[in-house]
Amino acid sequence: MDRSAPVAPTLCTWADVLHAALTGAGAAELAAAALTCHHPQALHVGGTSLWISLMQRAGVDPAELWHAHSYELEQAVMQALDTDASTNTSTSTTWRAAEALAADLVLVGGNGAAQRLLDQAHTDIDPEALRAICAEDIAVWRTPADQLFFDPVAASASDARRPPKGDDAWVEEVQRAVALRKNTPRKLSPAEQLLVTRRREVESAMRQRVEQAARGLRRGLAIVRAAVAGSASVAAANMLTLMRVVVDRAVRGGSTSATLAGDAIVDALMELVTCADGLDPVLRAPVAMGLLRARGFAVPAAWEQEPMAALASRVLYRLRAGCERTPLAAAGFNFVLPLMQATADAGGWGGLAASRVAADDEYAPTDPAAEQLALVVDILGFHAHFGFDEAMPRREMLQLLIQLMAMRPTLLAASRACLEQLASEMEGSDGPAERAVLDGGLAQADSAVRGACLAALDFADMTDAPFSAAVWVNMGGRGTESVPLEENGELAATLWEDNGMEVQPALITAVVPFLRSEASELRTCAARAIGAAVEALAGEPNYDQLIDTVLSELKAAYASWLVRLEPDYDEFGIVVPGTQHRTDIAYARVAVADALYHVAPLLATSAQAQALVRFLVDDGVLGERAETVRARMLDAGARAVESHGAAWAGELMPLLERELAARDRGTTADDHVREGVVVLLGRLAQHLPPSDDARVEAAVDRLLAALSTPSESVQSAVGQCLAPLARRLSDAKLASAVEHVMSETLSAERYAARRGGAYGLAGLIKGRGLAALKRFSVVDRLREASEDRKDMRQREGALFAYETLAAAMGRLFEPYVIQFVPTLLALFGDPSADVRDAAQETARVIMAGISGHGVKLLLPAALHGLDDSQWRTKKGSVEMLGAMAYCAPKQLSMALPSVVPRIIEVLTDTHGQVAETARRALLRFGEVIHNPEIQDVVPTLLAALDDPASKTDAALRTLLFTAFVHYIDAPSLALVVPILQRGMRARAAKTKRNAAQIMGSMATLTDPADLAPYLPSLVPLLRTVLVDPVPEARATAAKALGSLVQRLREERFPTLVADLVAVLKSDASGVDRAGAAQGLSEVLSGIGLSRLEGLLPEITANCSSARAPVREGFMMLLIYLPTTFAEEFQPFLSHVLPSVLAGLADENEQVRAAALRAGRILVASFARSAVDQLLPELLASMHHEAWRIRHSSIELLGELIYRVAGLTGSQAEREREALRASFA
Repeated sequence: MDRSAPVAPTLCTWADVLHAALTGAGAAELAAAALTCHHPQALHVGGTSLWISLMQRAGVDPAELWHAHSYELEQAVMQALDTDASTNTSTSTTWRAAEALAADLVLVGGNGAAQRLLDQAHTDIDPEALRAICAEDIAVWRTPADQLFFDPVAASASDARRPPKGDDAWVEEVQRAVALRKNTPRKLSPAEQLLVTRRREVESAMRQRVEQAARGLRRGLAIVRAAVAGSASVAAANMLTLMRVVVDRAVRGGSTSATLAGDAIVDALMELVTCADGLDPVLRAPVAMGLLRARGFAVPAAWEQEPMAALASRVLYRLRAGCERTPLAAAGFNFVLPLMQATADAGGWGGLAASRVAADDEYAPTDPAAEQLALVVDILGFHAHFGFDEAMPRREMLQLLIQLMAMRPTLLAASRACLEQLASEMEGSDGPAERAVLDGGLAQADSAVRGACLAALDFADMTDAPFSAAVWVNMGGRGTESVPLEENGELAATLWEDNGMEVQPALITAVVPFLRSEASELRTCAARAIGAAVEALAGEPNYDQLIDTVLSELKAAYASWLVRLEPDYDEFGIVVPGTQHRTDIAYARVAVADALYHVAPLLATSAQAQALVRFLVDDGVLGERAETVRARMLDAGARAVESHGAAWAGELMPLLERELAARDRGTTADDHVREGVVVLLGRLAQHLPPSDDARVEAAVDRLLAALSTPSESVQSAVGQCLAPLARRLSDAKLASAVEHVMSETLSAERYAARRGGAYGLAGLIKGRGLAALKRFSVVDRLREASEDRKDMRQREGALFAYETLAAAMGRLFEPYVIQFVPTLLALFGDPSADVRDAAQETARVIMAGISGHGVKLLLPAALHGLDDSQWRTKKGSVEMLGAMAYCAPKQLSMALPSVVPRIIEVLTDTHGQVAETARRALLRFGEVIHNPEIQDVVPTLLAALDDPASKTDAALRTLLFTAFVHYIDAPSLALVVPILQRGMRARAAKTKRNAAQIMGSMATLTDPADLAPYLPSLVPLLRTVLVDPVPEARATAAKALGSLVQRLREERFPTLVADLVAVLKSDASGVDRAGAAQGLSEVLSGIGLSRLEGLLPEITANCSSARAPVREGFMMLLIYLPTTFAEEFQPFLSHVLPSVLAGLADENEQVRAAALRAGRILVASFARSAVDQLLPELLASMHHEAWRIRHSSIELLGELIYRVAGLTGSQAEREREALRASFA
């Protein structure tokens, strides 16, 4: 029937016509007339759609008709809904008929029909196109098609800088006057007509773009409404797809969606929420309105009154409380999840201002944003065990958990546990979408997040993928000597092997983009992964071509990441927008150099080595603007020369010599290239045959000349080159070279020359060994120079030499270093600032390479100097101790516990210079901290160490609000532990509580070996806080003690359990016993169930001890054990219930009170999971001969019933009051 035909005058006539026309019709005719039958004036018969009624009369099964004619019916709906976006849908009969038909299709076709229609809706709504539409586009779209929104002629006239001249100006003026008189449009000139034509084309394209986006948006939302209207059950089953259409497509369109769709998005959400099964009706509107507000949509004014932070907190708290009792059904959870995602995207609402961190109140103010995100994690955790259900938004859940781990380190543990549980539940049913999310998580900057994704991928089936570039990149963490990267590397390797992945050439191409990652760890892993992939493919038939391809890809990556920093200009000399303020991504080019470094030893042909050298030299890479890139590229070239010089020296040497022989262009870049070539030439010369000693000596001369280059990286590289070449020099040549560099080191006028001479001396001596030191009297001459009071160059040069010799020769030079320490301490106070700086740098290098034995030899002398009465001696000792900040990690962790406290003591020295030197020494420890969280608060920590009386609280509060995720290294502990010790000695309970809380949080992020030296002082302090009168302080200290035991294991606390048990058996105060009980429960939890199982007989026996204090103490222990162990304590219920029930009739009131508290804790903890164990005991106790047991058993039984019913006593009382009021 023609939809454009006039509507019948009466409803009955229209319905009768359809009945008469279609009665007895077949399925094909009914399908063809489907849209007509849904005309708004076609009445429903007996509450049933006219179309469905006609099918029933014709004996046609609606479901079979859908399956047979699904395409025709779907197209009928889509074509009818494809109307002009300006159409009024409330009055358009075609539009209303299409919506009604779509609803009936969902009703008769079920999930299949809904899925097909929603797939089309998902395609129709294009969020990228919507976000690309600007305000001008919409204004043009609203302007009639025969009019221009922007008049180019008028704009051109107004932009003219001067009036036109000549006859043309007079003609135009006359035309304007005539047009005004006659009220007729002025005839446009050809140039103006061209402007108008071009503008019409532009506005036509803009109008078409907006029209297409608006049509798709309106049609998609219409299908959503039709799905809900057709069948609530089908809509609930497809809630995941529906929410993806509305939220991921329409809402993501932003303000453009709101402008084009009007209230349609709000209406669609409010209709969808009626199908959110399991969601509390009270929360449905707040969830929908909260989501819209979070995404910037306008909502009714009544919903704007409450601040977003308050609304989000209220809704999430209610959701958490409800989901803990009864998790939401899939439909309800699908509706709620977008609000949680919006909360995470915003980082929470109402975040705590930084200025409030130092507020001096009793309890730290809560951070609403942090609480909201914690609630989101809890809600996700309550639903993670439904991961097997494909109706759940598993992909979105994974994305949200990864996002939360990355943005809030404090949520890492809970989010990781939830992620792993969700992944384990998905095992066997996961799809490509879920695996892609986890695979994408392997590119996160934080190694802890990547580790969590690797652990989750262990449950996924990735056997259908030939390889995963992200997994291979994480495998590159092996061998980096970084604990997190090593752990992730092992997890990734296991994942790779378990899924049977293979290294292919395409893998290398997929890894190259990781070199541009903003995370330095990922760049390092990617570079190593490229080298590992090339090595794994060695021996393949096309290995030569593979190397060529890899080199080409790395060169191309380098070229694309070498961006011009200067802006671009157009033909008129105007800056091209977007080209100014470019950022140099030098870190990506360093990563390319790192990859070349790992590929260099694997080159297959001489041509490839020559190509790499030409890339470095001819392409000017060794002369590029970033020094870090130049240095790493030089390392790559040097490694290639060292690896292949013996085989291809004849081909490579001419390339380098030709560059040196070329005319000097006099640019800085060219100077850098020539310096790099000299270094490569020196590395290559060591591979020349013995017959070419003349070329070796010539290379040495070039290297010695290059030592004066004012670039430390070049001087260091030259020194390394000289070491192997020194072995091939004649004695006379060597003596001449040593004399030359010694003279330069001690007497040269220029700083760069003295510094370069020191590097050359170290290289030559290293090449010939310790015998050269004695042969050329190097140590004696340096000692004399260091004691020269007249010439500061002598003293500075001697320090340079000691520094470079210590760095080059390592432990071999250590005995001479120990002898030099007294002189070094004296030079710390030298009148020349340059000498003092050189002394500090020398001490740094010495400490960086000193052995543990050397530390033991140096430490007593340096510490003894702190007790000297002479301030200069004291200052030098502090400088020396401060230089220990640069020791190797093992030596540093050994020295810090004794060094830092002594430096802190010197902070109060009466001499200002000594105190200032101590501050600088502590700052030096702060500079070598690798933990980024501690790095940010170093000034606050140093202030607290300098002024502990007034700054300790502020430092503790700052640490408390710091989210720790990275390992806390030894220097960090050295600064933090003294503050914690001071905090736990304080009088204020809040200070002690904060210090204990920080200690517990840090225990899980610290290397046990670094923390162990501080235990003798920390554990007694925690034991002191454990008996504090304030319950919160006791609870915090107990948790901290449990964390320490769990992290460091019981072996480091051999008497702790016995000590706490002894307190429970003693006649100490009730506060002491309560603290010991709480501490013991946390310690047992940290040790494990086996320890509790072994101690349980002693616990139950002491609950019936003859002494009341003992009974009370162990009954208190039963209060804390269930909450500490949670569900793990359930197997022990049968052992402890008799003791608790017996304690209810104890003659001592304190014991009875403790027993009643223990009983309530057991009921609250196990009302749902162990009701079969609790109920028989309580029922039996109701008939006990002791009235106190009967009374308490009834009370506990009532609480058990409330818990099983999902109520609380207060809720039941409110319901009773409401019932009484209804009858009043």
